[in-house]
Amino acid sequence: MKKIKFLFILLLLIPTFVLADTGPKPSITVKLKNIEGTDYLIDLMSNFSNQESLIDGIVDRYTDYKEREIYKYHEDNWYATSLRNSILWGNIEGNDNHVHEFRYFGVPNEFKIIIELSDGTIKVSKKVKKTAYNFDITIDVNDMRVVGESSNNEYTEDEEYLNHVDIYVGVLTLTILVEVGIALIFKTKKYHIIALVNLLTNVCLQLLMINISAFSSSILYFVLIEIPIIVIEGILYLEILKIDKKKIILYTVIANLVTALLTFVL
Repeated sequence: MKKIKFLFILLLLIPTFVLADTGPKPSITVKLKNIEGTDYLIDLMSNFSNQESLIDGIVDRYTDYKEREIYKYHEDNWYATSLRNSILWGNIEGNDNHVHEFRYFGVPNEFKIIIELSDGTIKVSKKVKKTAYNFDITIDVNDMRVVGESSNNEYTEDEEYLNHVDIYVGVLTLTILVEVGIALIFKTKKYHIIALVNLLTNVCLQLLMINISAFSSSILYFVLIEIPIIVIEGILYLEILKIDKKKIILYTVIANLVTALLTFVL
């Protein structure tokens, strides 16, 4: 009964930590003029010269678009970005409002707008520089000319960097709290050891996801790196905690599955 009560309290606390991490995220909102219907696709293009492994990759949820012109089209190293980078979240399908938001860490500072019309025609704007943390731009689809932009809510590069750090710290804190909470259920004790091990492995995971482009395009790579993390954590816990082997293996697998699930949910 006590374990059930603790799980209930933990589930109540998780939204609190999530809300604490709902600060401003970088975004680009594109408003389209002189376009009819919803049978079109839109994306941001960015320079992939330093992300060669992403050029031929595609985000898992967009595999149906791999044969579309918007995915195949490129100008030198400029490619459609949301289709290739999972840390740029964008609504690329046409809608009645003709407004499309792109956000999260993959938002480029310099970009072009690419649109695929219903007949497969590709239209691309000139290069645009993002001048605000949350940047709004209006495009006339007839000639792909910028007809309006908003530079409110300006951030310096240092402020933008600090906001990214705050988000990652929030993710790490939530992960450690959840795993320590699960450790309480398993009565593993030495919770400071569990916190330190999780800090080490999760920092490594976050650095891989930020700096290795493959982790930005496929869930498969995320899963593949989670497996050695589970093994490493299990070995460390067995050596340091000196408790029942089956118990610590079960804890390690369950704790990592829960935090991995939270990563995709959040």
